[in-house]
Amino acid sequence: MANRWLSHVKATMKRMKKNGSYKKGDGLKKVIMEAKKNYKKKHGGGGSGSEEEAPASSATPATPAVTETEGGRRRRTRRRRHRR
Repeated sequence: MANRWLSHVKATMKRMKKNGSYKKGDGLKKVIMEAKKNYKKKHGGGGSGSEEEAPASSATPATPAVTETEGGRRRRTRRRRHRR
């Protein structure tokens, strides 16, 4: 199953073809730019979505947010070729 964004792009392309604003060979960029204008990202998550169900005591401190400099994927450095 395709994700929501791809489904939205496909629906946008179908709508544009129906309107006549997209012809085959125009490129995908035109469709993506049009789809970007009216796409609303839906946030997932568990529970009922009600914040009232959260525990009232906030005595335990929240875990600190991970900054961009911490963690993440280590990039591999390029090795230089040996010169003779």
